[in-house]
Amino acid sequence: MKVKAILFDLDGVLLDTEKIYHKYWKQAAAEFGYDLADEIFLRLRSCDSSIARRIVDTAAGVDGAYDRIRERRKELMKDSAQKDGFELKDGVIEFLSAIRDLPVRKAIVTASSLEKKRAVLADLGIADYFDEIISVKEVPRGKPFPDVYLFACEKLGLRPEECLAIEDSPNGIRSAYRAGTRVVMVPDLTGPDEELAGMCTVVGRIDDCLRLIN
Repeated sequence: MKVKAILFDLDGVLLDTEKIYHKYWKQAAAEFGYDLADEIFLRLRSCDSSIARRIVDTAAGVDGAYDRIRERRKELMKDSAQKDGFELKDGVIEFLSAIRDLPVRKAIVTASSLEKKRAVLADLGIADYFDEIISVKEVPRGKPFPDVYLFACEKLGLRPEECLAIEDSPNGIRSAYRAGTRVVMVPDLTGPDEELAGMCTVVGRIDDCLRLIN
């Protein structure tokens, strides 16, 4: 079936921010005295807050640990953004330029707050490439639940099978796959295991998507 829309995850696909999130999750946890394994923080990528809270509180052995760590992580991220800003992932501008005039809709489907990221996209000069920017804040449940991708398809007036989702994290891949879209994984901090690879049409670079939409 012809691809009629491309749905982009934001952090880790368009923005080179996952490594920053990872750094400050770890720092915030350490400041509270929680010695948590890297694997815990990797599981938080694009994760619904109710699931993330259970993961962190269980690992820390303390109720409320997630909320305390998250608030401190947000402070650290804000300071970092004000000082250093954000960067695009390699190949993003070239890919967006290549698809700009193609007859496909383009939307961002993100776990991030829209208010903050709209300004980032404008500063980086890519805001005008997209028809819609959709946040999990607009749906009851975040990734890995399918809600946000189903909502994105509905907002674009398309069936999920007409859409191609580009994701980097396990939670994002599961969300898009469960919604019924085709999925391209562009690995960032981790690659796919066998289960995730089976959910993906392609695993590779962002420009590998071109052969799926031309």
